[in-house]
Amino acid sequence: MTFAFIQLSEHSYSEAFQIQTTCHSHPWSEAVFADCLSSPYFSFQMHANDSYKDVVGYYVGLAVAGEATLMDIGVKDSQRGKGYAKLLMQHFLAQCKVNHCNEVWLEVRESNFVAIRLYENYGFQLIEIRKGYYPTESGRENGLIMQLKT
Repeated sequence: MTFAFIQLSEHSYSEAFQIQTTCHSHPWSEAVFADCLSSPYFSFQMHANDSYKDVVGYYVGLAVAGEATLMDIGVKDSQRGKGYAKLLMQHFLAQCKVNHCNEVWLEVRESNFVAIRLYENYGFQLIEIRKGYYPTESGRENGLIMQLKT
């Protein structure tokens, strides 16, 4: 199978936004998502074939002053467990290098064990815990701040 990464634009973000709304219990608004389509943000969607029909995932990054932040990443529910998040992370980290970033930051819910393991596999280290950062259905959840030095 082949994969293609297409930079998101105001004309091509609707499928990625739909994935975002199903990936998160408290997703971004469409306006916030659309605001992340231009510099200093870099946003890509991943297609599972050359026909560009099947969007399987996306990510949103931010590059400022030699540092990058993974703002959001998601894989379509029906496509999880196929290694697509790894491909998205590889592409994201390659774009960080293109943007001359020597540090990469992210934040993740402490209950998202699959994502934490993915990030640790790429060398991210826990830096800090934000107590009660994320909203949940029953209250608040801690956020883990992680960093990778490239």
